[in-house]
Amino acid sequence: MEELKALQQLYAIHRTKGIGIRSAKALIQFFGGLDGVFKFDNRPEALSAHAKLYASRVHLKRFFESSECRETAHREHEFMRRNGIELLPFDQAHFPNLLSQCPDAPLALMVQGALPKAQYWVSVVGTRRATAFGLDFCRSVIKELAPLNPVIVSGLAKGIDFYAHKAALDLGLTTVACLAHGLNQIYPKEHHTLAKEIEKQGALITEFWSSSEFHPSNFLQRNRIIAGLSHVTLVVESGTKGGSLITAQFANEYHREVFAVPGSPNQSAFAGCNELIKNHQAHLMTETADIVRIMGWKKTLDQREILVNIDQTQRAILTKVNAQPYIHKDELSRSLNLNAGMLQGALLNLEISGLLLTQSGCCLLSNRGVRALAP
Repeated sequence: MEELKALQQLYAIHRTKGIGIRSAKALIQFFGGLDGVFKFDNRPEALSAHAKLYASRVHLKRFFESSECRETAHREHEFMRRNGIELLPFDQAHFPNLLSQCPDAPLALMVQGALPKAQYWVSVVGTRRATAFGLDFCRSVIKELAPLNPVIVSGLAKGIDFYAHKAALDLGLTTVACLAHGLNQIYPKEHHTLAKEIEKQGALITEFWSSSEFHPSNFLQRNRIIAGLSHVTLVVESGTKGGSLITAQFANEYHREVFAVPGSPNQSAFAGCNELIKNHQAHLMTETADIVRIMGWKKTLDQREILVNIDQTQRAILTKVNAQPYIHKDELSRSLNLNAGMLQGALLNLEISGLLLTQSGCCLLSNRGVRALAP
């Protein structure tokens, strides 16, 4: 019942004319929370100095108490229940942290799947008419960032968006698709299968209700969420009028880092990226190392690349030794069910890599080994 009540309150705010995101947040702050806004008998005199808020609240009360609001809220609630969709208001602790810092962050997100708590978030955007170079570059960047286990954010559109999501899925990374419509549909329709895969390995998110009418301006609203979710926005290819430039603009307004891939002045696919770089609205990016260096992610990447380059047996040994420092080789062999030859070869490789120390038959992680296993 609490979720239904919050849903009806948020839907009423969404539908009431004269109340936008910023004024809604002003109301919520003034009344000490969402419930306070809807206690219509409290402190009307306190609003005498806030005439605009008071006028908005009068309209809000009228719509909130209407049968249209109640019935639509019930339909939305039932739709979410049937489809495993979570309503996530902006003031909840597990609302995405970076997005919550944006002044125009949505009042709520509808989430299908699971939003991760991750250290690194990277938005990848670009043209729907991507070149072969752009698609290859997109895939290679995500692959090279994979040791950091970043969340890859994009918009489920054709071209760069599609390949960003697909590359993340293929690499076992979490990916989040931001939609410009309700979760009752997928656009474009041919990405329905991809959307289902994303739901299993990440999340589909939107601020739009299933009953909302679609407007072209939805794409602009969606783009601000793509920018707001991430530490970094990467524009792989874009013309001079591409929606990716709007995403980059939002990212700059949120004081996030923007990177753009340069291209020939004669190729329209790179015109937008070249403009961003020329106008100092994006860092010039020619390789993944540019992001890693500017963001200060190199130390973490170096540590995690170590683990990517060792096999499953060596990883199991490191994990066991980390849990039981000074474990004897014989005990290690028994607990991991490894014969003496296999264990000795793995230990030798780990010692050469500087990850493990052995003394009198006992094993201990080196400082480098400890850092490599750090989450």
